[in-house]
Amino acid sequence: MKNLLTLLLLLVANILNAQLTLQGKVVDEFNSPIPFVNVVLKNTNYGTTTDENGKFYLKTRKYRGNLEISFIGFQTQTIKVSQKTKFLNIVLKEGTNELEEVIIVSKPKKRLKKKENPAYRILKEIWKRKRKNGLDLVDYYQYKKNTSIEIGLNNLDTLFLKKIFKNEYKQAIKEVQYDSDGINYYIPIFLNEQVSKVYGDNKNNNTREDIEAEKSEGLGAQGYVFDRMSKTFQNVDIFKNNINLLQKPFISPLSTNGFDTYDYVLYDSIVDNNKKLYNIYFFPRRDGDLAFQGNFWVVDKNFSIKKLKMKVHKSINLNFVRGLSFEKEFEVRNDSIYIPTKNAYEGDFTFIDKNESNKGLTIKKNITFQDYILNKPYPEAFYTQEIVKIRPDQYKKEKTYWDSIQSNESKKTHKLIENVKSKKQIKHLTGLINTVASGYINTNTGIQIGPLWTAFANNQIEGIRTKMGFRTFVTKDDRFRLSGHIAYGFKDKKTKYGAEARYLLSYKPRISVGAAYQKDIEQLGSTLFNTSQLLGRSFGTTALFSRGDNFFLSNIEKIASNFDYQIQNNLHIGFNFTHAKIKSASEENFSMNYIDESGNTQSQVTNVNSDIYVSYTPGRFVYGLGVERQFGRNVFPTFVLNYKRGYKDFFNGTHEYDKIQFKYNQPILLSKFGILDATFEVGKTFGTVPIALLSPIPANQSFSLVKDTFTLLNYYDFVTDEYLAGHFEHHFNGYILNRIPLLKKLKLRSLVTFRAAYGSISKENMAINRSNINYNTPNKLYYEYSVGLENIGYGNLRFLRIDAIWRSNYSLPAGSVVAPTPKFAIRIGVRPGL
Repeated sequence: MKNLLTLLLLLVANILNAQLTLQGKVVDEFNSPIPFVNVVLKNTNYGTTTDENGKFYLKTRKYRGNLEISFIGFQTQTIKVSQKTKFLNIVLKEGTNELEEVIIVSKPKKRLKKKENPAYRILKEIWKRKRKNGLDLVDYYQYKKNTSIEIGLNNLDTLFLKKIFKNEYKQAIKEVQYDSDGINYYIPIFLNEQVSKVYGDNKNNNTREDIEAEKSEGLGAQGYVFDRMSKTFQNVDIFKNNINLLQKPFISPLSTNGFDTYDYVLYDSIVDNNKKLYNIYFFPRRDGDLAFQGNFWVVDKNFSIKKLKMKVHKSINLNFVRGLSFEKEFEVRNDSIYIPTKNAYEGDFTFIDKNESNKGLTIKKNITFQDYILNKPYPEAFYTQEIVKIRPDQYKKEKTYWDSIQSNESKKTHKLIENVKSKKQIKHLTGLINTVASGYINTNTGIQIGPLWTAFANNQIEGIRTKMGFRTFVTKDDRFRLSGHIAYGFKDKKTKYGAEARYLLSYKPRISVGAAYQKDIEQLGSTLFNTSQLLGRSFGTTALFSRGDNFFLSNIEKIASNFDYQIQNNLHIGFNFTHAKIKSASEENFSMNYIDESGNTQSQVTNVNSDIYVSYTPGRFVYGLGVERQFGRNVFPTFVLNYKRGYKDFFNGTHEYDKIQFKYNQPILLSKFGILDATFEVGKTFGTVPIALLSPIPANQSFSLVKDTFTLLNYYDFVTDEYLAGHFEHHFNGYILNRIPLLKKLKLRSLVTFRAAYGSISKENMAINRSNINYNTPNKLYYEYSVGLENIGYGNLRFLRIDAIWRSNYSLPAGSVVAPTPKFAIRIGVRPGL
């Protein structure tokens, strides 16, 4: 009995520990291995997928069962297996290759681990090869590129069309296109087309692009807003880990860190032109993350991208953006070289919210690539020749040229734009868009009134201040621009004014000159330096609400001139010459007195000085070819070096001095962790000068946040002749708050800042001081730090931010007339999305 019981226990243990070990290989009818095939023991939790060689290994605690081998696009097989089964050679037959016209793939309810997700193996192969595939594999290449940028009004109903076309409505309704929803209508209002040839030399890493022809039609010339919006789609490189859109780093679905941000679903495979393609869908893991949703097709064996479609997820709040979509297509050659054939980008912008029924603005950018020629070299010097557009009409072609290359659809678009651009309703609507974006009101006289946001201000000297500004504006490419303003203070009952004229002397090299006259008040303690800005535009005189009393304003009568030479794109050298009379705007409250060389007390400074500056902004987007240019909100560094020389007795100048200043700004993209905006400023004044010519640490007594200023300082709290300042502002872009339950529904984003200043002043400059400002310097590091929330607002309008700010301790000199400042404050900032 004892031996029988022992034998029975051994038998039960053997049954319980029995294992089924299966190995095999899955191939197609042509004996080619099939990777990522699902191999599952039916009615169990045991399963695996084949590797890139079609092989699989499966170990279970079962000792028999039915093994199911399945892959979309192939017929499923079921095989009985037992412990006797050792190695399986499985051949899958092709199923149907036809896909449904509409495919709906939903986000998986359960997130698979990397090793369990067949898409992960495909992505690993893409990462290995993405730098090896493409045009980089050839030494030389060339192709033709056609680019079109179209802007139009969307979600238009028949009532709106009747108001626009009136008696022409019946004919127009036949020509107007349907919107993407197939219900409402879309009207184009601007179209720019460009044809160019691109030449590449991979041996020396040089690229040359020659524009052959360019044509514009429509209402895009009233301002810069359409240019800025269309540049949203610059540099969308899906093979980089991060894609920069609207100064925010989006994680690419092909990023090597993509699995931290996306859920991937291997949906299907088909055979196209004897090449097997895998279709992978991707979804953001968390709503609100800066990520995309879409799918891409991958070619088997070389794992290059054939086609990709993606859009910004609807849960992401971007100011004025209702939707952004991207489509890219590639042609695969010789199983190793993929070349782009098409880029199609589309943006949908609305003013208030994302409601699909609201009227909006559509931006479409389409690029096609054709006529590729590989490995046809030109002389090395050919590729280094830079062909730059310098005049608006530089690539204008006759109508016969465009008739020969334009599609029928493009011709219809041009015809419709010619019809609608003269309609009053369209002009009023586009004029309103430009006014909201620029702050200027268009008139029919070539004069724009504005900017509107500086129309009213308040300070202790002028009381309520009103200001009306203007500028000439025919097109954004005007060679001549005249701007100016008239202001009036209701307390001091004085009129102030200023005017500035600029002219573009030469397109190539790009040389501009400017001259200005100003008789107005300025807040000298609000900025450290500027280069080409001639008229004073400090925020200290434009704020409507401010903290505490501010009598520390200066009356300035100034004549200034500027000469600016562009060495190359975004690299400028310039020269300024200025004659300015400076004195206090309220001598009973704010004295700027000093002792001159004769020992006499003086209250006015005559500053006669020259500036030589170098400005370098590599990678910056620039709009317009005229004398006035606008800059995009893309990520680029800024380097500015300025040398100022003051002249005594020349044109009655009162002081001789030298001042050198340097400023460096660098936004740093930190992938999913956000963007860090870092700025360094340093400067030193050589010579003995009064307070009007020194360098106060920039203060900000307004209730709004201003870049590169200290919120918890009063004007002239710190006065220096040598200084070092740093400003660091990190925007998390939802990385933290989007991971907190409930709070993430508010779609807020967090940020932190740190600002610090250090400086000193010489005994000589202190000795001549007779103002009521007792000089104080941050010889012990002064700093401010804050935490904040941004993306505050309603619907599509989320441009507000709130910061809670603290500062370090510091003490004012005895007898100082500057009021103590708070140690803590709440401030509001505005950060538009475009």
